Amino acid sequence: MARPHPRSSKLLDRLGSRIRKLRKNREWTQVEMAERFGVDRSFLADLERGKTNVSILTLDTVARGFEISLSKLLSGL
Repeated sequence: MARPHPRSSKLLDRLGSRIRKLRKNREWTQVEMAERFGVDRSFLADLERGKTNVSILTLDTVARGFEISLSKLLSGL
């Protein structure tokens, strides 16, 4: 499997940190967030750690789950 470009890895790390912060600000566990968003908890854990690439459709699901726009979720990354 090809390694992600270093800039891509940093982007995934920043995205994961943002998602973790949004979750913690709402005082949700990963299990609660997974249930709300209809995704697997282990996927969310990998996403928060920047260990998985994510589709635009999944990002849209996350943004909607937080009740924010996709552009706000991605702003400044």
